[in-house]
Amino acid sequence: MSSATLDQERLRTWPFRDVRVTYTEKDTILYALSIGLGADPTDAAQLPYVYERDLIAFPTMLTTLGMYQDDQFITDPGVGIDLSQMLHTEMALTIHRPFPATGEVHSRISIDRLIDRGEGRGAILDFSRQMRSASGELIATESGSFFLRGNGGFGGSNGERPRLPAVPDRPADRTAEIDTSRSAALLFRLIGDRNPIHVDPEVARRGGFPAPILHGGCTFGVAVHGVVRSLLNYQTERLRHVGARFSAPVLPGDTLMIEVWDHGDGRAAFRASVPAREMVVVDNGVVVLDQ
Repeated sequence: MSSATLDQERLRTWPFRDVRVTYTEKDTILYALSIGLGADPTDAAQLPYVYERDLIAFPTMLTTLGMYQDDQFITDPGVGIDLSQMLHTEMALTIHRPFPATGEVHSRISIDRLIDRGEGRGAILDFSRQMRSASGELIATESGSFFLRGNGGFGGSNGERPRLPAVPDRPADRTAEIDTSRSAALLFRLIGDRNPIHVDPEVARRGGFPAPILHGGCTFGVAVHGVVRSLLNYQTERLRHVGARFSAPVLPGDTLMIEVWDHGDGRAAFRASVPAREMVVVDNGVVVLDQ
């Protein structure tokens, strides 16, 4: 697909709408399983995220609620995004109030920035999303970026973007290893992201990958899983903000090593790597906690 096929005007003027999403115990448990919770069925700290008795929703589940019900601006052929060349590159979540393990969320997406890096260099699409309760209270705000590798050179503006801070140049204070399942992408896609690059080997090869890759949203959840294991012992009610940059794809079955630097003031930094491939996959991670 030629990069000139991206219709920036259609993308900029896309008629976003409020999306109402109802989620059940099954949805909450499926999300938790997809990011590695419950892998040790004897770990009492993980059990509340995968067992309907006293069920708790893992916070990053919010990034899935409503996103995939209103993502037609990505898949619409008239917009012209080359899905085989699209990568999720940044993600952040700010939690404004607790949310229940089952319930209803109202979501609305907006496009914040579209940067044309030039022919052969791709484009960057920044978006944000607000999630509210049925009564209108703001629950969370998500922001993120997609790198449209096959869509540069459409004549759009080129500009600067804010950058996440680097992690400290010293050994981490805490670490956690999280194994991803070989079927993690197959589980996560049932939540709503049906991009075939995560399931179809031929589509993945066309995108330059040896096999279907893990969703960015799932990778983010796994990394935050490691953060809350090492920093909070799964007590996620203190988590207020988390954000990171994706630096390399994760393959289902990879083991992630999550390193955490605790600044001691309710803030922390993190990154995740795949030691078997000597590759950093999540970088520039930031965490803000309730004191």
